[in-house]
Amino acid sequence: MVRRAVLGAGLALPLAACAPREPERPAAVRAEVTVLVGAIAAEQDLVALYEAARKAGALPAARLDPILAHHRAHLAALQKLYVPGSGSRAGEGGVVPSPSPKTVPSGRSRVLAELRAAETRAARDRLAAVARADPGLAQVLASIGACEAGHAAVLGSPA
Repeated sequence: MVRRAVLGAGLALPLAACAPREPERPAAVRAEVTVLVGAIAAEQDLVALYEAARKAGALPAARLDPILAHHRAHLAALQKLYVPGSGSRAGEGGVVPSPSPKTVPSGRSRVLAELRAAETRAARDRLAAVARADPGLAQVLASIGACEAGHAAVLGSPA
């Protein structure tokens, strides 16, 4: 009887380690979510900046609207890749912050300079993010970064 109790206890101990537990997310997956959340937040901020510039009226809407439409499309594409709390992304964290309210300086040249600087920073940041992303996300980020570099160039040209 004692022998059975000892054997039973000996078998129960390893089985206790088989209890289901939350799978550990690989560091690469967590980094991917961080990159994606950062890109979404940056696009939200660019949309908010362009909306503030449009509202200020220093530049014609016809000049801002196409770029604003691009940023809204970028944001939509990135948001399709991030679905918090579902599938393999459950529990990964990385809450997307709300965009902060934006203001623009007065005057056409100062607004243009601010938008150009924001586009240049965004293009640089997307390029840096490419190195931390998997190939699929890297392609999306590279395309968005190229578009943002193009926006900076367009904003630097006379209209």
